[in-house]
Amino acid sequence: MKYINFNQLRSFHAVAKTNSITEAAKLLQISQPTITKQIQLLEEYYTITVINRHARGVSLTELGKSLYAVTLKIFELEEEAIELFSSDLNINQGTLTTGTSGAYYIMKLVKEFKQLYPGINLKIISDNSQNILEKIYNFEIDIGVIAEPNLMPFRKDIYSIPYLKQKIIIIVGKNHKLSSKNSISIRELKGLNFINREKGSETRRVFEDSLEKNKININSIMELTRTSMIRAVYENMGIGILSEPEFYDFKDLKKIYITDANIYTQAFVVCLKSKRNSNLIKAFLETAKKHIKYFAK
Repeated sequence: MKYINFNQLRSFHAVAKTNSITEAAKLLQISQPTITKQIQLLEEYYTITVINRHARGVSLTELGKSLYAVTLKIFELEEEAIELFSSDLNINQGTLTTGTSGAYYIMKLVKEFKQLYPGINLKIISDNSQNILEKIYNFEIDIGVIAEPNLMPFRKDIYSIPYLKQKIIIIVGKNHKLSSKNSISIRELKGLNFINREKGSETRRVFEDSLEKNKININSIMELTRTSMIRAVYENMGIGILSEPEFYDFKDLKKIYITDANIYTQAFVVCLKSKRNSNLIKAFLETAKKHIKYFAK
């Protein structure tokens, strides 16, 4: 029976993670020749090739990519075991990587979490909902606070709890013909020029679903990320859409409510089911549940 040599596997994992033998050596605090030798021994033992060596550095073979998907899980479990041994009674240490599709979803939650656990290093990654989920699947993010990415249920390996609902509004520049309005019916949007959010944006999806439901056609003149869309609205290039907490009393912009359509995004706190009981993620989930009770009052 053949057995896995975990030193060899760890060296491979570090190279796959950093895309560099030099960086892998720094990460593991061992020499570059040792890293190279460990991977060579792994390949020779199983008569395989997991890394391509070339003048520009290294890249993974197809088998190497498949192996990396396995080692991600292996060393994630190792981290959980270390966490279990070292901090079962004291979780005020370590790093938690969070992801969010909007800072407004997460900052109050992060503030309370840091007050409870000041020793934990929090890393926050911002992206659209779909990309945050992909990063969770790929073990790049531990836990996310996102808008539900589509009408389909989350994958079976995702644990989720409903968090907050956010109303969708439209925004216009100060010289736009709608700038005198505080509210508008959805039918009045017909034929108007809109600056659309990027694909993967939940704000865009729920807005377009509501337009389709009400059989309203708008003129989508361009597709931009949130920040660029706001800039374009400043320049009176068209109408934008935001969830209400994203609107920070922007100078020279006007928010307008849609009165006859209940358009909102539903935020969720999400993580892999396999990781939900790790100490840091469990603590973050408990903090989120307290917030849910607070906002429900």
